[in-house]
Amino acid sequence: MNEVVKLSEKDLDEFYHLYLYAFNNQDSEERRAFFDNRYKHSQAYGIHHRNKLSSGMLSIPFQINFHGVTYKMNGIGDVMSYPEFGGHGAITDLMRQAFADMRDDGVSLSYLAPFSYDFYRRFGYEEVFDRAIYQIKNTDLPRVKLSEERGTFIRLPLADAIALIDEVYENNEQSRNGGVKRDPWWWNYLCLKHPQWQVGVYLEDDKNASGYVIYEPSGDTFKIQELMYTNQLSYQYLQRFICQHESMFAKFEYANGDPKGYPDVMANPDTVDVRIRPYMMARIIDLQKFVADYPFMQKVKTVRLAVKDELIPQNNGIWRLKVNVNGINFEKLSNNEQNMADIHLNVQNLTKAFMGYRQLDYLKRTGAITGSLDSIHNLGNALHSESPMLWDYF
Repeated sequence: MNEVVKLSEKDLDEFYHLYLYAFNNQDSEERRAFFDNRYKHSQAYGIHHRNKLSSGMLSIPFQINFHGVTYKMNGIGDVMSYPEFGGHGAITDLMRQAFADMRDDGVSLSYLAPFSYDFYRRFGYEEVFDRAIYQIKNTDLPRVKLSEERGTFIRLPLADAIALIDEVYENNEQSRNGGVKRDPWWWNYLCLKHPQWQVGVYLEDDKNASGYVIYEPSGDTFKIQELMYTNQLSYQYLQRFICQHESMFAKFEYANGDPKGYPDVMANPDTVDVRIRPYMMARIIDLQKFVADYPFMQKVKTVRLAVKDELIPQNNGIWRLKVNVNGINFEKLSNNEQNMADIHLNVQNLTKAFMGYRQLDYLKRTGAITGSLDSIHNLGNALHSESPMLWDYF
């Protein structure tokens, strides 16, 4: 077993050089600026061999909004080792320590961007976030007519736009299906990492924003990073602004955090190519806390869940859940998940179901979980089924 230590600011340079080597990145002032910003707002972990850092990882504290409930979530990033130290269980040891510290800090969830989905499933993570990638030629863009002319449209660098658009993002329903609540430091990090990002902002009353689009030019492609609007007029103004670039770019691309795909908004839906792509993963860190705070949609008759979690033993076992007018009652009955229960599932499929990525009856039909149909419908009808959405990356 490797000894995992918490790193501090004095370890930043060594951690940064491991990061450059492990991900084959080139050093630059811009890269160092955003890296330092992220490191200083994270808990860094490391493993040493002969007094030199050989493996490392960041655990980045965030809060997320899940249908009105604020959960603490830690994003995992920069999971890395020098190649000569790979294959010795370093990542497992780093993860175990990070999970233990998250639980001590009252963290309910963790997200990460995988290099391999199969690899991170070993640590209890599961695909939860997808993206819909839209691509369309400039010659197929629609002609946008405004229902009325009102307000002002302005174009700004991201750093200058934050004060206007932060509230639009925070209050938008698309940021409330598991999206990150963006603290000022994270907005600043986005500016440092993406200096090329620009923002078009619609001010409906010439002062307050009611919609925005974050975009960047990339060769002959106009790439949309984020699109948020509050009503039909802001949607129309944003559409028109995007389409006004048709003479400057041959292609337009939008990576949408809403994974459903809506080609039907076009007069000719077959002119837009829509691909659903896997994005990021999630896992439940503290099952008891997560379920106790969960925004159930209706009552749940008493149901026993057999949960298997190989990395966090506190989650493992038989749990009894009941939701009624008196609130949520969720308690552990046994540490042995093999005992009798109404539904048997691992922490990955539990995360999928509770976050709305897959419904319990679908998981039952595909053999991912087992249990009685009555119990599955009893619990499944109380869970949110809207697709989780994530607009950030770490």
